[in-house]
Amino acid sequence: MNCVKKIFAVMLCALTLFGCAEKPVERVSAPESVSVNIETYMQSEESSGFESSEISSETLPTASYTKAPEETTVREYKTDGTEPRETSANISEEDKDYEIAPASGRMKATSDVNVRELPDADSDRAGHLDKGEKVEITGICSNGWIRIIYKGEEKFVNGKYLKSVSEAETTAEAVSETEKVTSAPQTEVKTEAETEPAKTEEATKPTTAAAVTEPPQTTPEPTEIEEITEITEKTESSTVNGNLEIFTGSNPYSALNYSVQKAVWLAFLDIDDMIKGASEQQFRSKISEEYDSIKDLGCNTVYVHVRAYGDAYYYSDIFPFAASYSDVLGAAPSYDPLKIMIDEAHSRGLSFHAWINPMRTTSKERFAEMDGRYALKQWYDSDSANGTFLVYDKETKLWWLSPAYPAVRALICNGVSEIVSNYNVDGVHIDDYFYPTTSSSFDKAAFEASGEEDLSKWRLSVVSELVSELYSTVKACNGTVEFGVSPQGNMDNNREKLYADIERWCREPGYLDYIVPQIYYGYNDKLSFETALEQWRGLSLSYGKRLICGIAAYKVGVNSEWSEGDILKRQVDGAREKGYNGVALYRSGSLFSSASSSPKIMKNSELPALKISLAGF
Repeated sequence: MNCVKKIFAVMLCALTLFGCAEKPVERVSAPESVSVNIETYMQSEESSGFESSEISSETLPTASYTKAPEETTVREYKTDGTEPRETSANISEEDKDYEIAPASGRMKATSDVNVRELPDADSDRAGHLDKGEKVEITGICSNGWIRIIYKGEEKFVNGKYLKSVSEAETTAEAVSETEKVTSAPQTEVKTEAETEPAKTEEATKPTTAAAVTEPPQTTPEPTEIEEITEITEKTESSTVNGNLEIFTGSNPYSALNYSVQKAVWLAFLDIDDMIKGASEQQFRSKISEEYDSIKDLGCNTVYVHVRAYGDAYYYSDIFPFAASYSDVLGAAPSYDPLKIMIDEAHSRGLSFHAWINPMRTTSKERFAEMDGRYALKQWYDSDSANGTFLVYDKETKLWWLSPAYPAVRALICNGVSEIVSNYNVDGVHIDDYFYPTTSSSFDKAAFEASGEEDLSKWRLSVVSELVSELYSTVKACNGTVEFGVSPQGNMDNNREKLYADIERWCREPGYLDYIVPQIYYGYNDKLSFETALEQWRGLSLSYGKRLICGIAAYKVGVNSEWSEGDILKRQVDGAREKGYNGVALYRSGSLFSSASSSPKIMKNSELPALKISLAGF
């Protein structure tokens, strides 16, 4: 019996101390016959004498377990005709692989958290606990959840968001109750509607210039972070350009960066192939193999997609986890892919730049899957915000964020702050996805409210404001982290079609640390590689910005010119001869992958020559 109690002591220690662990651990089933008092649990935790490094992963409970077969699931149909999403309704406890040890005592919520029918984040929601709300517990599940009494019935809450009620609190409550009985105050009974969390209010569509600077007033559902590691509490707020509050947390990490960047892009296409259904070890092995190839080529920097479509390849409170892992948006693995990607890059001396697409979000089908706690989903569901803050583009068939609104820029910047504050990235990197269209309808309400007359100039100013705020946000979190932009290789397209004022960003301080134009042209193209190379070098010389040449490795094999085995070598040599501060190759999958998109010439003749050329930089 003493042995069993010690095992449970270690289990609860893991619950309270390691609820945010990055690494999955082995499951320990609790004997059903053992009754445990929660106060004894907490005392055992304090007196066990274990340091975190002394606790074996074999003794810790896990957050994963076997779910019911597919035929036991039901489908929840949407009213807008979108694809339905499977839920775990009607799955009985017998179909779940977990055990519950009886327990007694009281605990309280450490944050707003949902109450579930079963010990499973996919289970039906029974209600919620407010931060500080106290409940009686009746059991501890082997997967880390706690069984509680909620509205007279047994329900479940993730144990990471509960802690025991101290003896002092219990005594104080008893005294308070005695005083209440003595004074016999009138009791107000809340209705069920009053006890439910407040519903989101729709954002107000801007009709005046002042309205454009105000974010929508929302009261979201309680944050449900049951399967996501808690993000470090933000420690500071920084007002950027006087009209927008960005929350930042100081990260003391000293960034690793090189004066000459020899970089490779790892796009979401590359990461999706690695992460789909992968265990932690499988994912770590795949990213390590990719990094080994990049390092062997002679490169020192990676630009890695961490947010491509309003989603995240990391634990985020702001964006749902990418659907590539499970085919369902928001379903995250038990490990943190970004932490693994950064650690493995640094172990090889590779500088890691987190690559995001700020304005692009996702499709109708993915929005149907998105949890309502996210601002993106709230805006999508709002009659006023959908069409202003969030705008549909027919060509891409995606919704895009409009940077004209401070609320939108705040969301984008806080997403970057979340990354830089909580992860040891060496840079933040954005590419050429700014405005998806030149149509005046995209941001008509905001433009009319601005009082400006020239739409193009106004859009150039709006995008510049976003880029400036992103730069300031990065530096507020960690001054050693670099911020870079990768625009199109055609300067006219940047200004006239994407509304990216690259010249201003290079001319004035406070916009970027380095620039990587995508000079994805051959020598025979209308805008040739050599011409674009000269144009960008002239801009860099004028304003002294670090200049990296983006090169299209993905084009090798697509036509007669690009079929020549030495074209990448010649372009790298050309960039070096023109005095560029490095090169960046798009993309990793085109260089090393065995997929159909990777021509054999890249493996047989191009890479050895390219390696020699990179070594000369």
